[in-house]
Amino acid sequence: MLSFIRKRLAWKLTFGYLLVCSAVLIVVAPLIVRLLGITLLPPVGTGLAVILVLLAGLIFSLRVTRPLRRITDAARKFSGGDFDARVRPRGEDEVAELARAFNQMADQLNEKIRQVETGRNQIQGILEGMIEGVVVIGPSEELLLINSAAREILSIEHPVKPGSLLCEVTRAPEIQDLIRAVSETGRPQLKELTVYAPVERILRAQAAPYAAESGPGVLLVMHEITDIKRLEQLRREFVANVSHELKTPLAAIRGSVETLLDGALQDPAHNRTFVKAIAEESVRLDRLVDDLLTLAQIESRQELVRHEPILIQTFLDQELQRYLAVAQRAQVTLEWSVNPTSLSFLADRRQLAQAIGNLTDNAIKYNHPEGTVRVQAFRQGTEICFRVDDSGIGIPEVDLPRIFERFYRVDKDRSRETGGTGLGLAIVKHVAESHGGSVQVISRPGSGSCFILRFPSAS
Repeated sequence: MLSFIRKRLAWKLTFGYLLVCSAVLIVVAPLIVRLLGITLLPPVGTGLAVILVLLAGLIFSLRVTRPLRRITDAARKFSGGDFDARVRPRGEDEVAELARAFNQMADQLNEKIRQVETGRNQIQGILEGMIEGVVVIGPSEELLLINSAAREILSIEHPVKPGSLLCEVTRAPEIQDLIRAVSETGRPQLKELTVYAPVERILRAQAAPYAAESGPGVLLVMHEITDIKRLEQLRREFVANVSHELKTPLAAIRGSVETLLDGALQDPAHNRTFVKAIAEESVRLDRLVDDLLTLAQIESRQELVRHEPILIQTFLDQELQRYLAVAQRAQVTLEWSVNPTSLSFLADRRQLAQAIGNLTDNAIKYNHPEGTVRVQAFRQGTEICFRVDDSGIGIPEVDLPRIFERFYRVDKDRSRETGGTGLGLAIVKHVAESHGGSVQVISRPGSGSCFILRFPSAS
């Protein structure tokens, strides 16, 4: 098509050239005739002929140059970013064909640009939606691309300009060393790294060579595994704690049994002491196993929360009566109140009894003789609150963030003496969370402790 248009334009320009030559001949011809003494055309006729030829040439040039100028203007707009610029073809000559070819080329190029932009937006959307951090680094360690997950992992808050050096954006030498190692060896590497600034994060980073336009670069993919590592550590600590807690009563039982078998069984003055120790340790072991099973069921959601209407005054009267004898033996005053007395809400009765019971039992055990334990229930906004106050030994501030962890004890010796398993407060926390609530503690050493259980009133 373009070659055909070129040929037609060539013919038209040739025809224009011939017209110009003819005009020149017409102008020069009278001079030649006058020199030769021949009279062929009168001067007036010659002038009119010249004017007509000039007008014809002007009209011809306008017909050729105007469409070409429109095409030139459209091409400039197109190159300037106006991809909707088009030329309206007029007629069926070669210039109109050129305009149609330009419009077709513009449509095709516009479609290609749209496809490229769509693909780029899709890739950008995928990168921004990934939980893995993706960083593309150029040959000079300049950043070519970084997604939002990578900015969060590396704690980059300010916008990153393309071409910024990696060392200017983040102060993580572990990442820089990994990138340099891949650049030098040209081989992919997978490492677990710990980044310390501004917060400690554990990363699984995979870096591989990347063929950038400006030279060989590095593609870095990072996945934060801090929570996974923390859970693995908690699992190891849990297994170690369970082993220790089971081993302690079993060792006491075994020691008592061996002593009885070695002859103490026939000693009336001491055999009851060893049998009593076996009974106490077996009870403690049974309580530990029960607490472990309860905690496992609540955490795994295997035990469904069975909501039922609970009149709190009646509930506390029934549940706290059983702790009156324990409080009397510890010389502690136990009292409770509900405001208003008609207060009620929906909850799992068995789980709620276990949570209130654990808090009350701890308040009695870690109290002073002549001390007081007060249990209160009341409504606060849209929440039902249970508050357990005691006048006991209190909890050091350094231990407050960890007291709801499994097997964590503030006073380990006293906890074992009182038969505690170290799981009571962990169960309280999970019962509150399973109901959509929370638990709060306020305490100072020597000033007693205050635990507040909060439940949604419509739970």
